[in-house]
Amino acid sequence: MQIQKFRGYLLDRFGISLPEGVELEGEKSLRAMNSELKEFRASTPKGIRASRMKGRFPKPTTSFIQLFGNLAEKNTVDVSREDALSFLLGRDLETSTPCERGYVVVAYKKAVLGIGFFREGRIENMIPKCRRIIQG
Repeated sequence: MQIQKFRGYLLDRFGISLPEGVELEGEKSLRAMNSELKEFRASTPKGIRASRMKGRFPKPTTSFIQLFGNLAEKNTVDVSREDALSFLLGRDLETSTPCERGYVVVAYKKAVLGIGFFREGRIENMIPKCRRIIQG
């Protein structure tokens, strides 16, 4: 049930249909993988973490959005170079891009940076601290 709900969420929120051959597996925390991997037994989790429940909605992971966010047709924000660097440092962004409240794909020149949460003209940074760039 959770898999169908997440697929529906991706389609409704972002306009993303996963490519043929991409499988989802799990319950509260979903993993995405090549369909051929699903049959194999492994001592570690297969594929990448795709989402987890955060409140009422599934939250797509940064890794998942970096791989499949380029398929998004809505609720995406293309940022300037300056804003891209700021976002990768972990900062929130101000934007005038019209989006629905909720998760958005953040990109620079079509390169997906990650995911943020949009509300009232502001994108809250959702990139995990361990994946942010460090200012030298």
